[in-house]
Amino acid sequence: MSFIYFLGRFHVLVLHVPIGIIIAIVVLEALARREKYRHLEAASPFLWGAAALTAVVTVVLGYFHFAEGSFGSASGVQHRTFGTALGVLIAVVAVLRLSKFASNYAPVYFPASLLALLLVLITGHYGGNLTHGSTYLVEYAPQPVRSLAGLGPRRPPITDIAMADPFLDIVAPILRQRCTDCHGTDTTEADLDMTTHAALMRGGETGGTVSVGNPQFSELMNRITLPPEDEAFMPAEGNTPLTPGQVQILEWWIQTGAQTGVTLGESDIEVSAEIEALLNAELGIEG
Repeated sequence: MSFIYFLGRFHVLVLHVPIGIIIAIVVLEALARREKYRHLEAASPFLWGAAALTAVVTVVLGYFHFAEGSFGSASGVQHRTFGTALGVLIAVVAVLRLSKFASNYAPVYFPASLLALLLVLITGHYGGNLTHGSTYLVEYAPQPVRSLAGLGPRRPPITDIAMADPFLDIVAPILRQRCTDCHGTDTTEADLDMTTHAALMRGGETGGTVSVGNPQFSELMNRITLPPEDEAFMPAEGNTPLTPGQVQILEWWIQTGAQTGVTLGESDIEVSAEIEALLNAELGIEG
């Protein structure tokens, strides 16, 4: 299966080719409806054929990529479903456009191109959810829009570490920056979701990710402190690793109880001068 997975990774590269061709088809079919640009119609069979070929290749590679098992979320299934529908639509229209009966279906080509473009947008939306998470587009939206997306109010700016929730304001942003592209609600490598405190505590397919009070026994700390050349090192696949300061913050957080739901000012969490300096730097607090 390794070779299948290897081929599947090319899905994210080749998918741009049919998208570009589909956009060209929409423009061509729209212009060819005018007498002035009727001559452009001669390129239509070639473009539909090219779109079908590249779309089928893209869909097949997408299924190979899906076989890795990390895209079983709703967004992953929807991305696959609409992507497959797009590939089938283009292939069917291409067969008609290249057949000897092509002129009989002339009224179909322009509406079909618009439908294909719509499917591109929907498929791309769900693909974007897999890459950036389902809240990416609305993260900085006004609160009414965030509410429609099921998101609560944004965390207020932290101007003093005493105001900070140790998970929500410090640890979660670090994980979101470095880890949740692969370990989120839409893409859950190793069945591990690191987007919420509860999910992080639940762990993944290898068991608990955080051993409260024991960073030396925590899978999270083990993975991020391995030598970068180690296959088990995280973040994987050449993604930007955590800074030494971020690693130290996570170790401190686990050591002091991996708490959330309380501010540092309200809690009895010990904050040394060294950790305070790291927290101020991570939170962008001057002084």
